[in-house]
Amino acid sequence: MNRLSGQAAHEQSTVVRALLQQPLLLRRGRHTHTLDLARRHQAELRAWFDHHLGWRLHIERDRLRLFKTPASTDPQGHLAPTARQCALYCLILAVLGECGKQTVLSELAEKITALTGAHGRLRRFDATHHRERVDLVAMVRLLTEQGVLATVGGESTTTRSQEKEYISGTGDALYDVDHRTAALLLASPVPPAQADGPQALADALEPARADTLDEGLRHALTRRLVDDPAVHWDDLPAQQRDFARARADALITAVRLGLDTRVEVRTEGAAVIDDELSDIEFPKASAASFATLALADLLCTRIDSSHPRRPYVSHTQLHDLAAQLSEQLGQLIPNINGQPISATRVLDACLPLLLQLGLVAHAPGGIQCRPVLARFRAPAGQGLRPEGEELMLFGAHDLPQPTTSEES
Repeated sequence: MNRLSGQAAHEQSTVVRALLQQPLLLRRGRHTHTLDLARRHQAELRAWFDHHLGWRLHIERDRLRLFKTPASTDPQGHLAPTARQCALYCLILAVLGECGKQTVLSELAEKITALTGAHGRLRRFDATHHRERVDLVAMVRLLTEQGVLATVGGESTTTRSQEKEYISGTGDALYDVDHRTAALLLASPVPPAQADGPQALADALEPARADTLDEGLRHALTRRLVDDPAVHWDDLPAQQRDFARARADALITAVRLGLDTRVEVRTEGAAVIDDELSDIEFPKASAASFATLALADLLCTRIDSSHPRRPYVSHTQLHDLAAQLSEQLGQLIPNINGQPISATRVLDACLPLLLQLGLVAHAPGGIQCRPVLARFRAPAGQGLRPEGEELMLFGAHDLPQPTTSEES
């Protein structure tokens, strides 16, 4: 996109950014303008996604669908659906084809029960169980957000109340069905029902359609860059790691220009620094997130003082840090998750969040701090949460200088 005029490049990057955040866009609200831009630049956009990511872009007058397959099959974020919810999501899509223009929760439950009962390899759905009804409603709400289902008459408040009644076993909820949008949702290269198993389906997500090895490596790396909060070179398979080090300039330039964003590249890896895209964001302010940021800062102190790329912290050392932190936190916040502050409470609240965000990793007898943890180091005298330019990827001040740099 670097050869395009400024206006055309901006319009195309607007569509790219929107699709990376939400791969299915319908002509409604603020996305109306995005669809108009996509139709105007459809040839260039299809070529960009195909060349850099190996993803197919489908464009209709009222729908945009980027058939995006993830760089990793690991769930990301604390709000990621569970395995059961993912299965129910696919099952709802499977039975919607048998529904008319409208459906109700009880009809979906009956059809899913029949479908799972007819296939021995599927876990049977049982709507008499409260947990099953909760998961079903959660996936129906997700499909409502995606435009496959719609509340009748636009009364979302009424529908939410009816969904709660269904979960409690006393009510039902009615939805309009958009069959065309439902047909565009499945992005798997092969239908799940035709895959030999979960691993075969995961293998099919690899960028295997590439014509050459270099093309496959480019697709895999660019997918990681646009999907992951941070890419550590050491985490990559050997071929991808060598390719990244040899072609970093071209890869980063393509992402920076295509997304109209800032990409930070350092010795340890790279990341898109962009609040709307793959940047790391802690959950909304709470005592637990506040404590986690404080613990991240203490762990960063160990990075600065010891200098190994991934310093190891034993369980004993981690408990000592948590004890030190609990004394400080006791002067600032009354409790964590409604419980008195203690070293054990700090670890119970903070460690799962650090692991979920990929800032630390389990290691025998302790944890290993990952380089990206340094983004949450608090500069001296500026409190616990760095802001602006201090929120650098691998730490702006003490870590080795990057081998490749990008101007913001």
